[in-house]
Amino acid sequence: MKLKELLTIGELRNCKILTKEIGLDNEVASAMVLEALDIEQWSKSNQLILTSFYAFNGISEADLEDFFYKMQKIGVSGLVVKMDRLIKIIPEWVIQLSFSYQIPLIKIAQDVSYEKILLTIYEPLLNHQTHVLRTYYEVRQRFTQLERHHPSLQKIMEEFYLLFQSPCSLKMFDHQLEITFGDVPKAPVVLDRKSLSSGEFTKNDYTLLTLFSQERSQNQTALEISLFNPYSSHCLLLVYLEQPEVKETDLVIIENTIDVLQERFNTEYLLKKERYERLNNLADAILQNTPNNPDELESLLQEASMNHHRYYQAVAFSTKESSMKLLKDKTLNLLKRLKSDSIFFDHHNYSLILFNFDQKNEISKASVKRLLAEILELQPTTTFVISSLKERNDLKEILMECLDILRFSEEFYQDTVVSLADIGIFRHFVRTEQLQAIDEIVPENLLHLSQSNFELFETFYQFLRNNRNYKQTAEAMFLHSKTIRYRLNKIEHLLAIDLTDPLQVMNHEVGTYIIKMRKNAHEKKHTLDT
Repeated sequence: MKLKELLTIGELRNCKILTKEIGLDNEVASAMVLEALDIEQWSKSNQLILTSFYAFNGISEADLEDFFYKMQKIGVSGLVVKMDRLIKIIPEWVIQLSFSYQIPLIKIAQDVSYEKILLTIYEPLLNHQTHVLRTYYEVRQRFTQLERHHPSLQKIMEEFYLLFQSPCSLKMFDHQLEITFGDVPKAPVVLDRKSLSSGEFTKNDYTLLTLFSQERSQNQTALEISLFNPYSSHCLLLVYLEQPEVKETDLVIIENTIDVLQERFNTEYLLKKERYERLNNLADAILQNTPNNPDELESLLQEASMNHHRYYQAVAFSTKESSMKLLKDKTLNLLKRLKSDSIFFDHHNYSLILFNFDQKNEISKASVKRLLAEILELQPTTTFVISSLKERNDLKEILMECLDILRFSEEFYQDTVVSLADIGIFRHFVRTEQLQAIDEIVPENLLHLSQSNFELFETFYQFLRNNRNYKQTAEAMFLHSKTIRYRLNKIEHLLAIDLTDPLQVMNHEVGTYIIKMRKNAHEKKHTLDT
């Protein structure tokens, strides 16, 4: 109860406020008769202190100022001074201290007993507490009845709306889900945020928002509560209020609703976890432990709803880096848009999504790049690999293909999206676990050139990339074509090759790409480490 409300009832109606409007909105939760000035030992926030002026008799101004400082620090609601037959006027310096420390000072007549004052204070407080507790009991009963029917999040929010009678919204941003009831403002602008102090009946953190609705051209108040739960990593409950004032009974209803929502979140999380483990085990059986018996395979595919179409293809990516682990769910949800029928396989080092579709139109590198543009911008060093198109009899090859491409990309980085065709003959080295042997293909003088004169090596690389065309190479490197010819003559001499000899050029071209890919992989790892 606010102090200004308390001063309008019972014996306190005839009191005199000596500090004008100061602190009249202070909450009053209890009252205490002053026995000693060491209030830091016994007083508490939102407490009204009652005393006669005799309590301050003989105290120095410094000690009295210290007493007012302590009251302000504790958060005392106000000071009620009961007059005595020998003291008719409160000294001006006491009033000044009340103004200085923003402590409401109230004077009450001598014929009013402490008992009457305490009764006046506690009667409405106890009535209010009884009302709050009754509200809690009634709301709890409503939700208990509802919980017997295993309500959905939609049903819980509907019940909350019926109880609270104000527009409300539950937003789960990571699930792209919003449940609303009532006339919720569209795209309001947040003008102000203010944290509400915790109360006796609250265990969640509340933020009071001042919103501006462009649709209605007016301000509105709302309560925002973050709901931390295992099912949704970014979840908000918003309650739109008629008045900016939040009653304790309102908070009781909201707290009960949050409890029921959290129970539902926990249930949804367990169901999701159970489904995830079941599907992941199915994917493991289909991809990693593919049965040779066609009937067994058919049974697994049928259970996973992946037996409707002829063709299969997969997209996989590494999850070794913690940053990619955080984006894993979002990435998988985006990839699911490529085809309607899919199942994912989660390993502690990688994730794979297998697609089943009818027409022979393969998933292209371009479509994956377009779909994952946002992810690739956040994770430019991540490689997504695409398997080749397979039919049911060759399903066991899909996982091996993806892992081969991933292993190759770790050592020889090529691009953000890579297919089996991109690694070509190098797959032999991956399969035989001889990736390091690839370095033996690189001519020694070419390796020396890349280490001693990278400018010349880069020129040679660009020359090969641009179809051995001098003009295109010059344009790609923003140099004059004469400079390119001069450099290539020098390269020809240093490498001891003839650029018109196709076999010599081919061997050095393969070596150049190997060096370049190895360098890219090294730079990728360095970027991740830093």
